[in-house]
Amino acid sequence: MVVSFIGLETQEVTIKPTVNVVLRSDAEQLDEVVVTAMGIKRSEKALGYSATSVNGEKISASRTSDVMSSLAGKVAGVQISATSSDPGASNSVIIRGVSSLSGSNQPLYVVDGVPLDNSSVSSSDGLNSGFDFGNGANAVNPDDVENMTILKGAAATALYGSRAANGVVMITTKSGKKGKGLGIEYNGGVQWSSVLRMPEMQNEFGMGWSGSHTTLENGSWGPRFDGSMQLYGNVYNNSQKIKPYVAVEDNMKNFFDTGFRYNNSLSFNGATDKSTYFVSFSQISDDGIIPTDADSYNKYTFSGRGSHKIGNLTFSTSLNYAYQDNKFATTGQGLSMANSLWQTPRDINVESLADLNDPFNTPGYYYTPYGVMNPYYILEHNLNTYNSERFYGKFQLDYDFLKYFKFTYRMGLDSTTGQTEYGAENLYALYYEGTPNGEGMGASSPFAGQYGEYSIMTTRRREINQDFLLSFDMPINDFHVNALVGFNGNERKYSYQKSAVNNLTIPTWFNLSNSSQTPTVTQYSELRRLMGVFGQFEGSWKNMLYLTVTARNDWSSTLPKGNRDFFYPGVTGSFIFSELLNDEIKDIITFGKVRASWGKTGNDADVYMLSPVYGSAQYSIPFGYLKFPLSGVNSYTLGNILGSNTLSPEMTTEYEFGLNMAFFNNRLSFDAAYYNRNSDKQIMSLSMDPATGYGSQNINLGKISNKGVELLVSGTPIQTRDFSWDVTVNFTKNWSKVVSLPEELGGETVIYGLNGSTSMYAIVGQPLGVFKAEAVERDPQGRIVADANTGLPVAAAEFATYGDMNNRYQMGVSTTLTYKGVSLSADFDIRQGGIMYSKTKNTLYFTGNAIQTAYNDRNTFIIPNSVNKVTNADGSISYVENTTPVSSADICNYYYDPMGGIGGEIDLIDKSYVKLRTVVLSWDLPKKWLAKTPLQGVRISAYGNNLFIWTPSSNTFIDPETTSFGNDLSGNYGEYSSNPTSRNFGINLNVKF
Repeated sequence: MVVSFIGLETQEVTIKPTVNVVLRSDAEQLDEVVVTAMGIKRSEKALGYSATSVNGEKISASRTSDVMSSLAGKVAGVQISATSSDPGASNSVIIRGVSSLSGSNQPLYVVDGVPLDNSSVSSSDGLNSGFDFGNGANAVNPDDVENMTILKGAAATALYGSRAANGVVMITTKSGKKGKGLGIEYNGGVQWSSVLRMPEMQNEFGMGWSGSHTTLENGSWGPRFDGSMQLYGNVYNNSQKIKPYVAVEDNMKNFFDTGFRYNNSLSFNGATDKSTYFVSFSQISDDGIIPTDADSYNKYTFSGRGSHKIGNLTFSTSLNYAYQDNKFATTGQGLSMANSLWQTPRDINVESLADLNDPFNTPGYYYTPYGVMNPYYILEHNLNTYNSERFYGKFQLDYDFLKYFKFTYRMGLDSTTGQTEYGAENLYALYYEGTPNGEGMGASSPFAGQYGEYSIMTTRRREINQDFLLSFDMPINDFHVNALVGFNGNERKYSYQKSAVNNLTIPTWFNLSNSSQTPTVTQYSELRRLMGVFGQFEGSWKNMLYLTVTARNDWSSTLPKGNRDFFYPGVTGSFIFSELLNDEIKDIITFGKVRASWGKTGNDADVYMLSPVYGSAQYSIPFGYLKFPLSGVNSYTLGNILGSNTLSPEMTTEYEFGLNMAFFNNRLSFDAAYYNRNSDKQIMSLSMDPATGYGSQNINLGKISNKGVELLVSGTPIQTRDFSWDVTVNFTKNWSKVVSLPEELGGETVIYGLNGSTSMYAIVGQPLGVFKAEAVERDPQGRIVADANTGLPVAAAEFATYGDMNNRYQMGVSTTLTYKGVSLSADFDIRQGGIMYSKTKNTLYFTGNAIQTAYNDRNTFIIPNSVNKVTNADGSISYVENTTPVSSADICNYYYDPMGGIGGEIDLIDKSYVKLRTVVLSWDLPKKWLAKTPLQGVRISAYGNNLFIWTPSSNTFIDPETTSFGNDLSGNYGEYSSNPTSRNFGINLNVKF
């Protein structure tokens, strides 16, 4: 009989009529070992800072294709968001708020002690032809992960240098182990996807504008549906389409397919007294919810790791290979799939557009010429692909000598070669001549200027990292001392070559030779080095009082010689007061620790920020530009950004206090923390007077503050021999504030935005990421001022502030029910507050498809509580009650004209949500069933990811997690006709031999 209890050692005893069993405290559960900076293993109770450790089984349980998605909502203080649900897209990971206005805010990823480049391959222009092919961490196979530790504070990350200013995600991969069986493990399964969130549409009004029916329209501002048969679209060969004038309620949802993914992974591992080995292969093929294979993703990985010990010398190595092949349906304005789909009238059957042999579905005779196109045609005929090969790994040597000393040399390499191709057909040559949507529209034709383009870009990244470490570890009576000194050298190289042509001769052939024009070739390269020396000292007394001091000095090649080196120290302490309690009290208070830390980290500059650089010259002339080379003559011009020979690194100072407690033999525990982080000397480009010859200058000015609380509570309300119920709740609240900005900026600067429209700002004294947008004028009592002639709102002279990008708080709730070998778990991700820009909302208001546009059955109405502004004879202003209704013809203007309608409200949405992130049901086959087979374990599981989402009633449009502007600070601006997100559900088989 097996007897177990949380926090106590499991014991196996012989069954007798009467059995008395005394379980001893499980020291391993109460004193887990975690991997910290530089791969140093430390007792969790010794840490004086916040570090969250997650084992690989939890990471891979939900069968996500990357290592971070499964942790969304599960780690306090860490915001993990998917920029898109398109297969293979990037994740954004922000630890304890945004700290840098211009640099990266993503953490450093370290795999087996070696930094991993996490650059995102995404569009730099989210407004046009946006895409996201994923970030570097996606190369790691989740089934290879043994453990992941997230280091949050400055004191925890200082040993990794300036690249770790935003935290560190440390990944320890699996290694060979001794054990029963052959050491073979297989994971394989299939997954289906469907649309998670579609905009909520009105189903009362159809094709038309200003209340009247039209045959060529991309909006639903026509009359009320009456069921009559209506002609629509263009005339082709003396014929025209006809349809019933009724709503096709799911016309847009029916456009999307059921996505399908299959994946397999296989690993072999083993060990002897002196050697270990681990080899794995994995494959993922994913075709998402968008018709055709325009959103497909294929990834293949291979990993080989091993070690061998000869006396006191241990050699270890790791080699990893990853190949990926993506296609992405571009987003943004113009002729993108999503933008064209959202502009479909409510009475158009989208599925009827799929037959591209039907001339009415071709661009020349499409039912509307107004800046959109058949989404099926876009998917079939546009090109947007990416493929890459990546090698990363390490060689490591460890030598133990003089009993207490250890020398380590580690060399890491990370090399990636990628290729991106983009192509758009010459629509002008194909469809302009002789078609109603071409010549019939003249200069307003959607084909005007669409002469086709093709580009191919090859990128190369290479990073070499070397560490030399000398450590000392020695117990001295009641004391324990360990120390570390080391040197780190890091070199990063990046280059690309992009070739592009326009005006394709053969309209549908994407090739650099397919143009009468000479291809435009752009080359770029950068090389940067970072060298650092560091040290750490830790002393403990009686395993209950710990003090750790760290220090590092870096030299960066991207900074001027006078400011090239920078120093940052850190100190942490922890006191385990539960060691002073007697055994009776320990039955109640099992564990208690207070901790405190203080530290600094730096963040160096990007390349080419010290001096102006030269580029190919071009000069403005009437109706265009004069570009060089020209007639065999080349020319270069000095860039308009002035560098700085006094530039210094951004510096982040942070302190943290925490309390960890566990009760009733770990049946209940919590981890609470308060942090205060200040990031000073922000590196910014400050605008200059053009008369100086420069448009801006790089300088150090500005300070951002982040303060917050983190809470993690875990409990086991029910624990019996065969059944247990575990619950975990985490809570995060972060207060961000822009403390200072350069005086020349007038107290604010734009982070991202649209010219003359909604923008996101950094404003002194306000939270980071404040939104300003068009507003309606109001009288001193707050009433809307309406135009006395039209009844429409009058635009205010200045933009108004609507809110900011920050969630008021984040929560995660996880629960697991286990009965014998059956387990059922669920995870909720909760984010409250914050706003974002939504082009999808803007478009649906513009087209009259949004459910809000059917307000009052589109009858004329007077804006509630509105007034007219009156200028009196003496020049004074007074306000009188507005009695002018908005006419039927002007209702559409009320919803989509930001300067004469509802203002910035048409652009902004509440980004709050509650998501059912994950549900996993698994069954481990009983061991006795496998006793006479070569199988060591069999697990069958069914799972679902992103199954449901709940948003405020005002957001009937999108999943607010999505973005079109990358995975960093600008990504918080919002989305620009992004593709809808998806829910996933699948089954998986895990077999161990």
